[in-house]
Amino acid sequence: MMMMRGGERVKEFLRPFVDSREWDFCVIWKLGDDPSTRFIEWVGCCCSGSYIDKNIKHEHVEEETQNTSSICRDEDNKHHIRSLACEALSRFPLFMPLYPGIHGEVVMSKSPKWLVNSGPGSKQDIFSTRVLVPVRDGLVELFSFIMKPVDESMVDLIISHCNTFFEPYPEQTLPFRIISKAEESMLMHKEEDVVMQNAIDDKKVAKENFKSKNLHSERKRRERINQRIYALRAVVPNVTKMNKNGTLSDAVDYINQLLVEKQKLEDELRGINEIESRRIAAEEESAIANPQAEKVASRLNKIVNSEVNLEVHETGERGFLIRIAQEHKQDGFIRLIETVDSCGLEIIDVNFTRLDLRVMTVLNVKATKDGTTPENLRDLLIKMMMRTSENPNAESLRQYT
Repeated sequence: MMMMRGGERVKEFLRPFVDSREWDFCVIWKLGDDPSTRFIEWVGCCCSGSYIDKNIKHEHVEEETQNTSSICRDEDNKHHIRSLACEALSRFPLFMPLYPGIHGEVVMSKSPKWLVNSGPGSKQDIFSTRVLVPVRDGLVELFSFIMKPVDESMVDLIISHCNTFFEPYPEQTLPFRIISKAEESMLMHKEEDVVMQNAIDDKKVAKENFKSKNLHSERKRRERINQRIYALRAVVPNVTKMNKNGTLSDAVDYINQLLVEKQKLEDELRGINEIESRRIAAEEESAIANPQAEKVASRLNKIVNSEVNLEVHETGERGFLIRIAQEHKQDGFIRLIETVDSCGLEIIDVNFTRLDLRVMTVLNVKATKDGTTPENLRDLLIKMMMRTSENPNAESLRQYT
């Protein structure tokens, strides 16, 4: 009886949604009384079929709906079946299984569903917007033949009002009755059993909630690990296996290979610096022995070594080959690498060759941005080298394409 009284009040509350023609019709359901066979039972509805001037007309109406004696299921606003809303309401059953289906999902989750059907509706599914709102001991469904955007404020309003309508009425005072001690003891035992069962149920619910939280945290942690594995797989050039263990093993091998190459380059630079130091020491000794010859040799070296030959060739999409011939200087290779890096270039590999006091460096690079041309790259490299060069004759760079 409580649900039936609340259903009448819910219909009164929902009537303006239909009278304003915002929604075509709404249906009110209540949960079945037997928990072993869960179902929902028809309580009532509100239909906009009486407003035939604005309601959608029938295009193909069956013979039985053309009979003027057919009455719409809206009991509070009686009218003949003459619209799509009336016809849709005539197809709803008095009882409907709760599981499986969208009704059972909404009842279990206690979360409203806003469904939009953008495709052409069939005869059984002609509405474009359908909203299922869970309320106490039942459901409220709203239907529209046009697509409507999600309105959370409307859903919250329906939930708050309908739950208020379904609040139980104050119980009537029962007549006083004297009970025996045996009956009193039996009632106390029943109350203790109920309390015990409620405590057990509360522990089970708490355990299930704790378990669900742990599962959610574990799922997030695994997602973060998978994202890092994917990022690592994108950096490692040679991946032999696509699983996590294979990716980590390949990453370790690649890091060890980089460390070996780094040590090799450091050893080569150290050897070049030692050779340069010995050459400078030998020149100083020669200058002390023959100052006049040292001055002539110094002028010739400045003329020959002051020039820097720079060539830039395009090898593919954003790929370039840079060839630089210049005088060997201490830390010159490091400054050259810094110059190339400051130009926004990714170095693929480097080769260099030394002949006397000249060094030929060949770099295979890749531009990080599209639209880079060999001419623009060459001019940018010359500009950056002139800034970092300590040679006063750096303006004598000779350009080769």
